[in-house]
Amino acid sequence: MKKHSYLLMAGIALTCSLSLSACHSQGEKKPNQPSKHLKSKKVDAKKKSKTSQKKQKGVAGVDYPTDDGFMLSKQSKILSKTDSGIVVEHDGHSHFIFYKDLKGSQFAYLIPEGANLSKPMVTAEASSNHGSGHHYVFNPADIVAEDAQGYTVRHGDHFHYILKSSLGMSVSPSTNMQVQAQHNFVRNVNYTPQGSGISGLDFATSDGFKFDGKEIVGQTKDSILVNHNGHLHPITFNDLRQSGWGEIADYYESQSKGDKKNTPKDALEEEFKAKLDYLAKELGLSTDLIKRIETKDGKLGLEYPHGDHSHVLMLTDFEIGKAIPDPHDLYHARQLEKHKIGMQTLKNMGFDDEVVLDIVRTHMAATDFPSNETNPKAMEKWLASVTKVDLGSRKNPLKRFGLSYLPNLEALGIGFTPIDDMTPVLQFKKLKQLLMTATGVKNYDFLSQMPMLESIDVSQNGLDDLSFLVPYKKLNLVAAADNNLKTLAPLAELPNLQFLVLSNNQISDLSPLASLSKIQEIHIENNKLSNLNALTGKESLKILNLSENKGFDADSLKLPNLEMLTLEKVDLKSLDFIKNNPSLTELTVSHNQLKQLDGIEGHKRLVNLKAESNQLQTIKLPHKQESLKYLNVSKNELKDLEGVNDYQKLETLRAATNKLTSLKLKEANHQVTSLDVSDNNIPLEELKQPQENAIPIVIAQNFPSVREGSAADNGTAEEKAKRATDAESASHEELEHSEDDHHNHEHHHHDEDEHDHDH
Repeated sequence: MKKHSYLLMAGIALTCSLSLSACHSQGEKKPNQPSKHLKSKKVDAKKKSKTSQKKQKGVAGVDYPTDDGFMLSKQSKILSKTDSGIVVEHDGHSHFIFYKDLKGSQFAYLIPEGANLSKPMVTAEASSNHGSGHHYVFNPADIVAEDAQGYTVRHGDHFHYILKSSLGMSVSPSTNMQVQAQHNFVRNVNYTPQGSGISGLDFATSDGFKFDGKEIVGQTKDSILVNHNGHLHPITFNDLRQSGWGEIADYYESQSKGDKKNTPKDALEEEFKAKLDYLAKELGLSTDLIKRIETKDGKLGLEYPHGDHSHVLMLTDFEIGKAIPDPHDLYHARQLEKHKIGMQTLKNMGFDDEVVLDIVRTHMAATDFPSNETNPKAMEKWLASVTKVDLGSRKNPLKRFGLSYLPNLEALGIGFTPIDDMTPVLQFKKLKQLLMTATGVKNYDFLSQMPMLESIDVSQNGLDDLSFLVPYKKLNLVAAADNNLKTLAPLAELPNLQFLVLSNNQISDLSPLASLSKIQEIHIENNKLSNLNALTGKESLKILNLSENKGFDADSLKLPNLEMLTLEKVDLKSLDFIKNNPSLTELTVSHNQLKQLDGIEGHKRLVNLKAESNQLQTIKLPHKQESLKYLNVSKNELKDLEGVNDYQKLETLRAATNKLTSLKLKEANHQVTSLDVSDNNIPLEELKQPQENAIPIVIAQNFPSVREGSAADNGTAEEKAKRATDAESASHEELEHSEDDHHNHEHHHHDEDEHDHDH
């Protein structure tokens, strides 16, 4: 089943949180692509290719490129080795390759003797949920370090420090966010930034943080913690010294050393050494790859590499002689630890473990879960206040014990599991939102007894008719993606509809929507639309996705308040239609046949334009464009970036995988701060750097405001051909060397066998 993503209005945020299959977040964060050439701490995840790799034979990243363009080569930088594979750097992030996948390849020589050649079965693709801007949403996958008080997590071009107390974990009282007694720290007046400087110290991070010597609220072993609008930024002592704030580093480092007077005694040191050796042995790692973690209160831990990230185990987390625990399991266990008394009360009342977890993790109620409640009567009273819970993916969710304790539910998720009887749902008399994606339900007669229903998700249920919805005039959201629908006629009789998700059906006629005066958002990509007249003039419509519908006339789109429009793969050849949609702020027209961007110059509100994979040969405009801040023209046919100065507010320019042969401009651009020109034909001579990790001189001269981006994988055709030849030769040499070593190894064992036999 093809995955789709959507950005729905705030009015159905609750619905999205309940596993509405067609309501995933689409808001594309501005990509930040790291570089071998541009100094930056910001990270840019490359656009994933939509080409399916299922047709490829072999192993992604070894036999053919991954969907983000990674391919193991002689030049690849190996960051570390684990017991089961290698961690390889790729454009600022890491790829993990199992030794098993290297077996039989030209890189088999990388497999150490006696290595673990097993590979776990992967059943699902992990995802990371980040908020945009400074609205960071904690995700364990982002953790790069941990101490007793909290986690340091990567976010954009900087890091955040997340207190465990904010995640429901116990911490030392000294970590409360109270500004410590401030000393009069003064920055070295002779300090001059090296290269582009350090984010957060020499220039503001993407969430607006720039250290001024104040708001220091605490410290870890090697960093200070600085308050910024209610969250914390860690700054390492090393970065402080490099940026003219050495006095602060010296002061707090001495404080840290002073705390060491109360460090553990010899017994704890002996435990540390013993557990270090045991962890290294169990994970197949060198002890050199495992870092010592020491908290302010003297607790010790071990940080070890795992795939493309690291984990931390405190000494108290594992025992010698027993299996090493999964850090992810430990995290979830710690999260649930504070709820264990209340969870046990639910179990004593008869709830099974799965439902208890779902209540704790997905509930919505007037008050928090009563973590320490032991009285069943009091717990029953709290359950009666719960208005939302998601039991999706559980077997027989409506047959679980305890649903009668939730009489005031207004939102219920039961999707992604077969359901043979919907009768139990009728006990929820106040239910307004019902999410039943992929349940296989075909009979919806039960809805007649749900008069308060306002939103329903019946996606992926093999439906060919929505007539059963006609009686329910209160419906404001209908999600029916991935079905067999051909007509929208029943929807014409639902006057309160605001949100529609109808992707991946066979719909060709939008006329039933003409009478809907409250519709705000429509996702109807991959259908058979050819006429858009029914949408003309709709003042309520703000978000529209018409991708993968071919044959309609985009010029017929005349929507005065439309803010977001997605038109991918619709054979678009012109942007003239944009003038008829004056409120657009975000436009996606990737994978079309555009040769120029004419038409956007007169638009006053457009901020974000994504036009990858077209036929653009220039970005020049007839007149100045005064609102656009983000432009993605990657995977086109650009030979230069002349015209960039036509965009007077442009901050981010993505022009990877074009035919650029130079970055020189007739007039320098002073607006762009983030530039991606990776995978082009720019001569390496032009990309020379004044020092390692600095911004190339040509970029500094022509784009002096740039602070981040990528210029990787460039060079003339001859330079790229030479690189490929050199890499192939090096690979052959390594392979021959590996074979020689293998032969010598076998000969050595043969001699040993003969010796044993003689003996």
